[in-house]
Amino acid sequence: MSTATRIEVDAIDFQIACRRFNIRATITRERQMPVVDEFVLRLLAVTERMPLSRLRAWFGFSEAEMETVLLDLGRRALVEFQGDDVILAAAGRDLFRGVSDDGVPQLVEVAPMLSDVWFDLVSRNMVPRSRPRQHAYLVRLREQPDARELPESFAREAFEANFRDYARRIRRFPDADSVNLYSISDVEGGRYGYQTLRAGVTFDPVRFSMRPSFPDLDDAPANFGKLTVAANDAWQMLEGSDVAPGTAHEYERMTGDQRLAGLFQDSAAAEAWGIALAPSSQEGFKATVGAIYLGANVDLLVDAIAAAGKTRESLELVWVRPNGSSWGRSLCLADAMQTIREATRKAGASNTRAALLVPRSTHKSIRLDHKRVFETGTLLPQGHLPTNLEVFLIPGLAALVNVHMPVGGRSVPIGGMVTDPKRLSRIEERLKTAGERWEDIWRWDPRKVQIAKSSQ
Repeated sequence: MSTATRIEVDAIDFQIACRRFNIRATITRERQMPVVDEFVLRLLAVTERMPLSRLRAWFGFSEAEMETVLLDLGRRALVEFQGDDVILAAAGRDLFRGVSDDGVPQLVEVAPMLSDVWFDLVSRNMVPRSRPRQHAYLVRLREQPDARELPESFAREAFEANFRDYARRIRRFPDADSVNLYSISDVEGGRYGYQTLRAGVTFDPVRFSMRPSFPDLDDAPANFGKLTVAANDAWQMLEGSDVAPGTAHEYERMTGDQRLAGLFQDSAAAEAWGIALAPSSQEGFKATVGAIYLGANVDLLVDAIAAAGKTRESLELVWVRPNGSSWGRSLCLADAMQTIREATRKAGASNTRAALLVPRSTHKSIRLDHKRVFETGTLLPQGHLPTNLEVFLIPGLAALVNVHMPVGGRSVPIGGMVTDPKRLSRIEERLKTAGERWEDIWRWDPRKVQIAKSSQ
């Protein structure tokens, strides 16, 4: 099979219960200075003081050269003068807080640091601060029993023991290897909250398997074993889309694409996956793989909007979701909608709304999960579309159509983008929400939204 070993096909974000600690500390940073300045300071740190004439002779400088160096150091309050002697000032001595094993003073900068540090209540490790947004569609992880009793003493010890990891992975200091913890003056427990752990879902067409991956934890995988196990267990509880009759006919009618014919007959056939995943494009169609809200697929839609030039002034974006509980469990979905809305506005759509069409077999407990992302939510008539078919339609411009193929208890989205005008017209007609069989789940009143915004 001439495909990549692992292909990213979905994204999932986990909400982790955390506690914030406010930590006051002092850090040191190895300091880079002009070579001459550094050696003058190092010499004075060893000898404590030195006559000006001897210092000049040691470096072989003229009086004017030595004066230039010392005046600059004096202006920075690093050296002082006592009669004919030059000595280190207090600020200069502070640069030599550390001493190496060979007894040579190390030139360092000392600085205070005030930081809010979040510890997750699953693995009890420090986690990066993420966007403070909570959504029903994110997957919430269970915290450990009694985890909320995490004391300040634990935070102090963990911060001290793992400061290098904090500097590199949490604070992302550009010079993390040169930053060291000098002291901790205070640790104060703060509020509880949730942070987001991003994960990608990859598909291995050779082993016919799927699994989540955690790019934010790649630097310290051993420390987060409990967290990744908990996240994987939560992901395993989610369900992919059902296999639905009529999917092959509906998909091919919308797209004209026949690459998936073998998968419709046997979704576990390696040869069929090889054909389906091979690069393919034809007039009015471009093959894709992975969730519609993944970055590469969103870029295709944005490019199609830009290429079309002018769009309709009033535009309703339509997203038909598949059933199952694993779809749309990432902030990527809301980000994708925002990106596409902005692209359509640039193309002339001054009034853009978004509608989510939901299969009736979607469990009632998750039907409202994406209420904040779409202006309207509508239940599809029973049997109107296959439950494992997903469509994102930008009327008159483009549509991305995915089939969610079963892989174990999960499903892999695969399909393509349609730009052929005749097929787009056919898709738009198929997705018109009219008649008694269409049932509203929610519908935002734009006047009330406007009033609410004005009162804020």
